[in-house]
Amino acid sequence: MTDRHDLHLTGTEAFEAVASSLFAPLRVTGPGPQEFDAVVNHTAIGPVVVARIQATAATVTRGSRSITSSDVEWMHFTLHHHGPLTATQDDRTTTVKPGELFACDNTRPYRLIGADPSDMTVLCVPWASLGRHAHSISRRTVLPISPQGGIGSLLGHALSAVNEDLPRQGVARTHLADALTALLLAAFSETTPERASVTSELVDRIRAYALAHLGDSQLSAETVARQHRISVRHLHALFRGGDLTFTAWVRHERLLRIRRDLLASASSDVSTATIAARWGVHDTKHLGRALKREFGETVSDLRRGRRA
Repeated sequence: MTDRHDLHLTGTEAFEAVASSLFAPLRVTGPGPQEFDAVVNHTAIGPVVVARIQATAATVTRGSRSITSSDVEWMHFTLHHHGPLTATQDDRTTTVKPGELFACDNTRPYRLIGADPSDMTVLCVPWASLGRHAHSISRRTVLPISPQGGIGSLLGHALSAVNEDLPRQGVARTHLADALTALLLAAFSETTPERASVTSELVDRIRAYALAHLGDSQLSAETVARQHRISVRHLHALFRGGDLTFTAWVRHERLLRIRRDLLASASSDVSTATIAARWGVHDTKHLGRALKREFGETVSDLRRGRRA
């Protein structure tokens, strides 16, 4: 799925087959097997899958019996454009309004009910791409956020338009996937959307900025603090309540992307130093040790894993 695919589907069985291949094994039911129509536009951007779905009334169920250990672990982020939609996961049921964004974790059962024709964009992001944020987002399933203003508005626009004009070159597509993931991480903060504080919004902006500049070797607490007009001490205080300090978080995000690129078949002829430099790491003397400490794998392990 390196290019865009446009599918016109008739009947719930046809849609179920396509949706299951894109997301995970699903069950689709409608008013009648042949009374269902859908248009699905989908594409892959690096490790991320984007699908624009316009469909008549139907219920989509991810049941416990269909979940297996061989399924790809995705987080599904859905931007709802039009029509009534009800989402259920983890004993929570929410009526999602047009313009709202919510997440579903495909490692657990969920259900989406569209009572009338609906229109949505679904962004499927692997758990590995979300790093240590995956668990916090997973605790907020089907709790919608309204992408209005700032990062949320930018994310809403990006998800609405991403399936229209995509770069065809591999590296550009990978960077686009990283940018979309960065926006999602910024939009889904630890606090509930109704109580998002000024502090959490600032942390979100800092994270988005840092993720967008991971390839800059000059990225540091000093440069980020200066960019956001705060002191370095204030920056470190903002991250004090999290799992990682700011510096450790940046290091983890860089290592996460270096690991991904080392495993990618497209990087088989690219040197480790070149891959590391792509993510702002120019001294690779201790890279193997850092990867081993973070993921339990050295550079050699990852290179062998790609060939396996």
